[in-house]
Amino acid sequence: MGDEIEGVTYVPLEMTADDASLIDGVYDYAVTDRYIYVLPVKEPRIVLFDRQGRFIRTLVKEGQGPGEFTGILPCIQVDERNDRLFLFSNNRVWEYTLEGEFVGQSTHEYSVIYMRHIDKDRFAAISFPFQPFDGGGFGLGIFSEKGDTIAIKNDFYSFLLPHEKSGFTTSVAAAYSDAQNSVLFKTGSNDTVFSVSADQIKAACVLDLKNSDAEVIRSLDITDMSNLRFDKKAPKDIFVQDMLELPKCYYFRLWYNQGSCIASVDKKTGNARVEKCEMPSSIKELADANLQHGMEGTRSYRNFPVWGRVVKDELVQVVTPYELNLYRSLRSVTIPEELDLKEEEGNPVFVFYSLSQSE
Repeated sequence: MGDEIEGVTYVPLEMTADDASLIDGVYDYAVTDRYIYVLPVKEPRIVLFDRQGRFIRTLVKEGQGPGEFTGILPCIQVDERNDRLFLFSNNRVWEYTLEGEFVGQSTHEYSVIYMRHIDKDRFAAISFPFQPFDGGGFGLGIFSEKGDTIAIKNDFYSFLLPHEKSGFTTSVAAAYSDAQNSVLFKTGSNDTVFSVSADQIKAACVLDLKNSDAEVIRSLDITDMSNLRFDKKAPKDIFVQDMLELPKCYYFRLWYNQGSCIASVDKKTGNARVEKCEMPSSIKELADANLQHGMEGTRSYRNFPVWGRVVKDELVQVVTPYELNLYRSLRSVTIPEELDLKEEEGNPVFVFYSLSQSE
């Protein structure tokens, strides 16, 4: 990944005398050329900072009033070109301008765990887990703003399991591909990584993981709650936690043999490289430190662990003071001077890596 990074900027989020500026952790975020939008972990609101990290205001909050949202938000997104901010719940989309002016909302009949706006009047969605494909779990889908179905894919069945037990479990991974304006998706029961664009669902690449039959069943059986636990996985089975797409390669963050790894796949040649990640603590403690798992990545830039999401020509990473303190004792990891925070509490830091655009 270091070969695709050309520079880095560190942006600490400002803490002011206004309690609204305090962020208890980042559940999700979105970035434009001017702003950073943050959905905190414990507070149902959207907090606005500028690109220098200066606190501006709470932009949107939960409630029953005009322009307010209700329910749990799994993800947020911006469409800078069309001046839109989207908030997604499991069956509703709220739409605002980038300055927070309420535009409207739409409700759909399907329950989703992940949704992204991918084109004019087009949304890519992943079905909420533990619903049978035969009974309402649509799998992958492309829908219009009104909820009309454009394309759907739910043929992730296996002969190892009865159809009525088959659906998505928590063994799914998804990422918005900013360059392609599409969503990358993988389920644990299938080695194919799919690309969901405005009008079709197609294969992006295929990983030859050679997982066991037990892992395939675990990834499909919605009646088996043991798939919620990492310690129930066989050591040699590979679980793809998440992924991202850079100009040259696809990158996959993997859970393998009780540890985390990063794998890259060259888009042109198909060549794969794998690096084991440093694990200063348990996966549970890392999740407590940062839901984005920002430093559970490859040591790819100045010996510092990198992971995040791509926004235009940047890779955006979030790290927290608590997470940095977990890594401070590791001699194999170099913490940049700009991130050498002494406190274990405080607002997160956004890290922007500029990306080479050559393929």
